[in-house]
Amino acid sequence: MLVFESTGKTQTELNMLSIVIVIAIIVLSIILAAIGAYVVIHSSNEKDEPKPVIDVSGQYAVVVRPARESLTAVKPSEASLRSWLETQNLPPEQREALIAQWNATMEETIRTVDEGDKNGTATYRIELGPKGKEYCHFVSEDNFITREQIRNHAEILPPYVLGCDCRLLPKQPWENPSKSGWKAVVPSRGSNYDVPDWRHLA
Repeated sequence: MLVFESTGKTQTELNMLSIVIVIAIIVLSIILAAIGAYVVIHSSNEKDEPKPVIDVSGQYAVVVRPARESLTAVKPSEASLRSWLETQNLPPEQREALIAQWNATMEETIRTVDEGDKNGTATYRIELGPKGKEYCHFVSEDNFITREQIRNHAEILPPYVLGCDCRLLPKQPWENPSKSGWKAVVPSRGSNYDVPDWRHLA
């Protein structure tokens, strides 16, 4: 009788131990699944993040500041353009057309630099339109602009004034506009370029 009771008690303990082990395995499985999901989610987020473009200048390499960030930091906002245009004696349609042209030129410039960053373009040139030749004197069609200059002085990129017809283009190695060859755009006063004040109409 005593042996039977002892065996029954041992069997109950074994059943309890089995239940505890099963519960521990389930809890451990849930914890491992959660850790696995966490790792997968975070590794996919890292893959989605765009890798910064590297600009190599001489023996140094630096992370390139995005063109949009550089350009919007030095060019007037649309609100500033509207505010200034309201002081001019222009019909509303002309004001809207000037703002639309400004925005289109900004987007084209940003797109040109972004594409250049992807394909390794290091130098650019400014194509001066008929109006641009009248007010844009700090650069000529024989000049080139480096990606480093764009990073440090994005103000040298078009648009320059409202109604600007200048364009930024990649400089191709085989292009040679004059017998003297390409010349770098250089600042005229210290590190400042004679970029026209945007508060003009082309």
